[in-house]
Amino acid sequence: MIAPRTLGATGLRVSGLCLGTWQLSGAWGPDTEPAVRAIRRAFDLGINFFDTAYAYGEGAAESGLARGLGDLVRTHRDELVLVTKAGLERRGDVFPRNSDPAWLRTSLLRSLDALGVDHVDVLLVHWPDPLVPYAETAGVLAGFVEEGLVRHTGVSNFGVPELSEFARGGPLEVAQPPLNLLSRDADADVIPFCAARGVGIMGWGALAQGLLTDAARDIARRRADRMPYRGAALDRALGVVDRLAERAAGRGCTLAELALAWVLAHPAGIVPIVGAQNPAQIESSVRALDLRLDPGERDELTALAAEAPAQEPDPPVPTRAEV
Repeated sequence: MIAPRTLGATGLRVSGLCLGTWQLSGAWGPDTEPAVRAIRRAFDLGINFFDTAYAYGEGAAESGLARGLGDLVRTHRDELVLVTKAGLERRGDVFPRNSDPAWLRTSLLRSLDALGVDHVDVLLVHWPDPLVPYAETAGVLAGFVEEGLVRHTGVSNFGVPELSEFARGGPLEVAQPPLNLLSRDADADVIPFCAARGVGIMGWGALAQGLLTDAARDIARRRADRMPYRGAALDRALGVVDRLAERAAGRGCTLAELALAWVLAHPAGIVPIVGAQNPAQIESSVRALDLRLDPGERDELTALAAEAPAQEPDPPVPTRAEV
């Protein structure tokens, strides 16, 4: 059984891993049934923490999560911690940021319907929308708490200035920054800011789009246009990944398990979000909970990963005014 931990100051008792649901959005292909089966397997292994978003297929991932949980939503609702995100709205082929209060409500209600629940445990703003004051957005989410639609509120992908303004308007209880061995920018500002204020931290992208797995070279070849490195920089990064894989082999684990263990050993008590396209993948991720990295070993892995070149920034998520 997975030992639970408390998510920041929320009081929520969550598993050390959170199962994400992007793989249920349809973006990886139409056959999502193996990923749906992974949800029940995750619960059977002790995972009670699930992350989704309305923008993941406009409710498709949320419906898939509900399908995977099945009767657990009714029989074990108090044990489940369900997180969803609002604040992106489809405009043609893109999902620009939209924190208009009316859209946040519409998105939340659609999420509740797709999940088959009357409330979610955590609602996050998916991306900061500069067209709406962040403090105002926080107040809107606080209103959802008063209505009983949401228990706790927070944000995803916010920088420190945005976090500060959000916190002036309502509770900032959970934050979801990107964090992995190859992408540690949040360690410089967002994570210390949150940790000092008792904000629960969920780290997304723990496996760096597959680069921190034993299939890294194949993934880099197949998804070259979506990698955070290009050309010679990718070759250098893969060289570092190879050395990290050697360290994993020395520990008798996969690279993915070692990468997750690095996040799990973070002194801020971060819960990594992992995806699983089938039950075997979530079983592998859970094994990372048995790996123990002492501070010295974690620092060695950080130093090794720091030899990789700087990543190219992701294309910005547009605002409504830009589409």
